[in-house]
Amino acid sequence: MLSYVFEGIRAGLLLSLIVGPLVVLLIQLSLRRGTLASFAAATGIWTSDLLYVAASHLGLEGLERILDHRHINEIFGTVGAVLLIGVGLAMWYRKPPSLKGKKMMPSRRGLLSAWGQGFLLNMLNPFTAFFWSTFVVTQVHNRELLSAEALAIYGGIVGTIMLVDSAKVLGARKLREFLKPATMLRVQRVGAVALGLFGLGLAVRVWF
Repeated sequence: MLSYVFEGIRAGLLLSLIVGPLVVLLIQLSLRRGTLASFAAATGIWTSDLLYVAASHLGLEGLERILDHRHINEIFGTVGAVLLIGVGLAMWYRKPPSLKGKKMMPSRRGLLSAWGQGFLLNMLNPFTAFFWSTFVVTQVHNRELLSAEALAIYGGIVGTIMLVDSAKVLGARKLREFLKPATMLRVQRVGAVALGLFGLGLAVRVWF
């Protein structure tokens, strides 16, 4: 059983170490709105991953019909691209916060907003849907694994993602201690450009 856990850990490391818009989102939220907001976004990411696991494993036939829809990539890709570009534009024009002597305590509404950003960016990412559907078919269903073995793999993947994402959030928290206002503005705008480029790249992949 332990071998299946390690198998999940390897897949989780591959998935969580890929640099993408979710990494930028977690870092930017931690810098701007504090660690709690960034953890809220990470929780949204984990929630969408768990939903994909459940949909892929328990409702594979229905999920395959959805993913086989001729326009599903265009729909997911377009909505995801618009969301990424919109968040990037808002981040570019938003005034950076003053970090000196300020303890950030986001409101419940702010935490819910951060959770929603993480959830939607991951849920509408075609790569996430492709990864989970492909992994479940090839590594679980095709191998006819028992429920306990499948849960061991899923636990290894999701647990690894949670640990790595938490490390990203805490790392960004330490980074805040060394940032000056001018540097904060540059970091924020670099993140804004990165999200915009991810959005444009996503749009190009699904439409061209």
